[in-house]
Amino acid sequence: MKKIMLLSFLTLAGFCSYAQASFSRPQDATECSNAFFKALLDEDTNALNDILADDFSIVSFDGQQVDRDMLAQGVAQGYITVDSGIISGSRTKNYGDVGVISGTWNVKGKIENNNFQNQVTYTVVSIKKGGSWKVSTVQLTPVR
Repeated sequence: MKKIMLLSFLTLAGFCSYAQASFSRPQDATECSNAFFKALLDEDTNALNDILADDFSIVSFDGQQVDRDMLAQGVAQGYITVDSGIISGSRTKNYGDVGVISGTWNVKGKIENNNFQNQVTYTVVSIKKGGSWKVSTVQLTPVR
């Protein structure tokens, strides 16, 4: 009986360790911004829901404003897919619990079965709230 209890405890401890290792919270504004783009690339709605602030909004390529729920639903339902995305020239300005990250994103994907391939400049505002970094707003502007 002791061996079964020990084995059960070790198995549970292993699962807990794996769960903690596989999910890490961003430690700063830059990591938070990178986690946002990675969640889009991975089409990971759980990660998106975890990283987006409650009042999140994004201004998309065409100037339309999209809120947190609409973005998450669009990704979950396959309405928005990112096939590839490479970030370059990223710069972060830190203001305590607020970080403003800007750079260039070369992105290829689909929105409602319409393919796109763009180079966009982006600005991400990340905030630290309740001890966690969250993405508050994103602005995407196509480079012409």
